[in-house]
Amino acid sequence: MNNRNIILIIILVLLIVLAVLGAVLGVTYYRNNNTNNSNGKSIETFNLTLDDMYCNLKDSKRIMKVRITIETSNKNTFESLNSKQFLIRDDINKIIRNKTEDEIEGEEGQTTLQKEIKESLVNLFNDNTITNIYFNDLIIQ
Repeated sequence: MNNRNIILIIILVLLIVLAVLGAVLGVTYYRNNNTNNSNGKSIETFNLTLDDMYCNLKDSKRIMKVRITIETSNKNTFESLNSKQFLIRDDINKIIRNKTEDEIEGEEGQTTLQKEIKESLVNLFNDNTITNIYFNDLIIQ
């Protein structure tokens, strides 16, 4: 064997060792990040479920029945929401009464309505800890 072949074999072995080492380190790093995220402190949420609401729809003789749950990550916000349910119900009623059947239909319409309700509540309470709006029931008759 000549020197050239020996140098190529050494370089090839080094590349293989570095590739294996990189793969082991990558897997170890990935597992540590997943473990830290799943065992780390989880965010506590507070949920307020409103009573059934019946709302007229815009330009329609149909009525929408909805039960909404509001999720927040702050206990003080939860207490504020709980004590001012009348404001929340009024605000949601105004939003729904300005929607037509077509605007609410389908998954996209409901997602848009959820976002609009969330944004309205964030503005109403001036609080960004309201994290999500859920429809427990949504019926249009």
